[in-house]
Amino acid sequence: MLSTESDLAHFVLELRREDAAETTIAAYRSDLALFAQWFAESVGTPMTAAAVTPTDLRDYKTHLQTVTGAKPATINRKLSALKTFFAWAPGRRLITDLPTSSVKGVGQGERSPKALETREIHRLIREAERRGKKRDIAILQTLRHTGLRVSELCALRLGDVQIGERSGTVIVRAGKGRKYREIPLNVDARKAIARYLTVRPRMVDDHVFLSQEKRGLATNSVWALVTGYARRAGLEEVTPHTLRHSFAKGLLDAGVNLVAVAELLGHARLETTAIYTRPSARDLERAVERLSVEGQP
Repeated sequence: MLSTESDLAHFVLELRREDAAETTIAAYRSDLALFAQWFAESVGTPMTAAAVTPTDLRDYKTHLQTVTGAKPATINRKLSALKTFFAWAPGRRLITDLPTSSVKGVGQGERSPKALETREIHRLIREAERRGKKRDIAILQTLRHTGLRVSELCALRLGDVQIGERSGTVIVRAGKGRKYREIPLNVDARKAIARYLTVRPRMVDDHVFLSQEKRGLATNSVWALVTGYARRAGLEEVTPHTLRHSFAKGLLDAGVNLVAVAELLGHARLETTAIYTRPSARDLERAVERLSVEGQP
């Protein structure tokens, strides 16, 4: 049993409060239940959040790799569900230390991180537009057009966003490594944020993006929001970080130099940004397809 039925119920309630899709909630429940079953069989005691250690999670990852033969993307999705749960657990005082902090996903080869194509991003944005949620549209457009990390997006205060008629800027005051940077806002991001600010509650928490409780959004809430819209749009394995990857890959494909992209992403080393210059699975597929006889004129 996952922690207790009460803990699982409260976790699901939080996901629903943040408008997670039912398919997302069902996927989380399934992945967490499978882990709880494995834990009980392997350790010999029912799973509780406090009982899970980093070693347990590493053993579970190995089990998925060697026993079930799961693909890297599937393993990473299951680990992502666990990370979301354990990121929520401290707020319920179920744990004090995150057992997931040192557990890494499974590498998928020396390829560029997964990035969405323009038409796929449009499908994602369209799902939020259909529901008419200006906050969600602004979040998706901001992630898409700035490459912000989720933690950076959640930390934004009203004073960090400057929007003019023809220009705008978002300020990251303490990014990874406490690094300060300013990112220009293009017209799509400016319009989406400006529309959201017209309906954003006044005289409350000064975070830009607020939860239904009118406080700053938690990172796991943004993850649930993005993955929920992605599933509705028929897109698999899409997270907020996928939008960051899409931002970087799009800039490089458009001819922006590596130094400028690194500055926009807040990377301390160019080697980190250079991963986006590696071919993606789609790039390799298109390269091979060019050799096809049927594809020749």
